[in-house]
Amino acid sequence: MSVDRDEWTATADLHGPEFAEPESPAPKLIMFGAVPLAAALCGLAPALGWAAYVVDPRPRFAVADRFPGADGVLVAWPQEAFAAVGGIDSSTVVLLLTHDPTLDDPALEIALRSPCAFVGAMGSRRTQTARRERLLAAGLSQAEVGRLSGPIGLDTGARTAPETALAILAEIVAVRHGRDGGRLTSAEGSIHEVRA
Repeated sequence: MSVDRDEWTATADLHGPEFAEPESPAPKLIMFGAVPLAAALCGLAPALGWAAYVVDPRPRFAVADRFPGADGVLVAWPQEAFAAVGGIDSSTVVLLLTHDPTLDDPALEIALRSPCAFVGAMGSRRTQTARRERLLAAGLSQAEVGRLSGPIGLDTGARTAPETALAILAEIVAVRHGRDGGRLTSAEGSIHEVRA
């Protein structure tokens, strides 16, 4: 089939999904642990319109030069950090990246009791089980602990920090839009259906 390219160029409409404008103010992505994965997440977050913050109470790790995409790098403990970034609202995402209960558990206790949109944590299934048991012992309810996504990220087979960051952000986007993050080729129904 022959197509007149000039005619097509002049008459063809712009096709594609209608994308929403970025939220204002930008949703906050608050990461605990000044680790390479946080740097990879900071590199991708601006493309999503998110403000990225890296928090670590260890000054030797929480160095701004290591996180050029971050909106802020804070040397702080969780309660101080949440206050410093303006608190937690219903669009805030909190990620725990250290695998260390000393930093992770206090942040989780605050985040899981807050109205934040998403709380996720790195770690093996065994680490997640122990983490959930500690949170329940600390007085969090089953419903609060049930909000925790961990291990975090979609099952993409990610191996590198950038691949893992992409898998994590993809899960967050899916959850924000009420999706499970499966493959579109296997899904039924409208790709862009509006879900209540």
